[in-house]
Amino acid sequence: MLVSVCSNIALPARARRRDVLRWTCAGAAAVVGAARAQAPAWPNRPVRLIIPSIAGSPWDPVARHLADRLAQKFGQPFVVDNRGGATGLIGMDLVAKATDGHTLGVMFMPHALLPALHARMPYDTLGDLAPVAQTQWTYNVLVTRPSMGVDSVRALVDKVRANPGKFSYSSGGNGSPAHVMGESFKQLTGTYILHVPYRGPVAALQDLVGGQSDLMFASVAAAVPHVQSGRLKALAVTSREPLEALPGVPTFAAQGFANFDVRDWAGIVASRSVPAERIGPLNEAIVQALAEPGVPERFARMGTYLHTGSAEQFQALIRAELPKWAEVVRRAGIRLE
Repeated sequence: MLVSVCSNIALPARARRRDVLRWTCAGAAAVVGAARAQAPAWPNRPVRLIIPSIAGSPWDPVARHLADRLAQKFGQPFVVDNRGGATGLIGMDLVAKATDGHTLGVMFMPHALLPALHARMPYDTLGDLAPVAQTQWTYNVLVTRPSMGVDSVRALVDKVRANPGKFSYSSGGNGSPAHVMGESFKQLTGTYILHVPYRGPVAALQDLVGGQSDLMFASVAAAVPHVQSGRLKALAVTSREPLEALPGVPTFAAQGFANFDVRDWAGIVASRSVPAERIGPLNEAIVQALAEPGVPERFARMGTYLHTGSAEQFQALIRAELPKWAEVVRRAGIRLE
């Protein structure tokens, strides 16, 4: 009888516990639902997309395409804001210090150089910026003046080694991509080539065409017309595969220089004030926008090769690039202040 009595008492107790649990879960769901309902939508105002370079830079076309597609996706304007200066430092500093929760930026390979170039960085590349998605690879090509009489990277290296200090390479300025690529090439090949900095890559390329310097790492888009006209000789591209834009021009790896990995890249980062839970949807929207039919082909014709992935993959790329370029800068003794 004792067992029977205890069983009769226990059953209502279990029922009461089920009722309590059911009402507790219902209450919790109501609280979560209310919190979600009260959370402001994002974006709830125009989003600023800062490009840390002057208008017309190699990063402009992809950024403007994304601004258009993201505006359609999220229902708010994404306003492109070009803020050039100091090899991208000024514009990226604005992104890092933004507190409005609605600021994104375009980060590109030179930003991985800045911590090594500046003794006092105004922001922490990894701590103050949230990677969203890589957007592209932008490849370069090693070009020389035809009168140098070399038709391969090996022939160039042999000629430079036989004449140390005689030849020069031009770049868009101290700390520019062409500068550090040139220094990386010198370190890899054990050669000495004089660096001649210019105020921007356009002037550097013009003087190479005019015979004022001997070689340069130029963007594919800028170099193609001069290569096609015969005013410059293309020796190698920095991509891992040959490029349709420069048929017949081999890669560095194909010529025995597999360790020369100097691909330029770009991607979208966010101010840390942007809600962390919005990084995922932003990443998905960017991936979709760059995968639209015909879009990769259109940008490839411009010398830009679209490449996307997760936010974590972009963060891993940035994290790997920082020490790589810091070592090149250290060995070359490059400082901007």
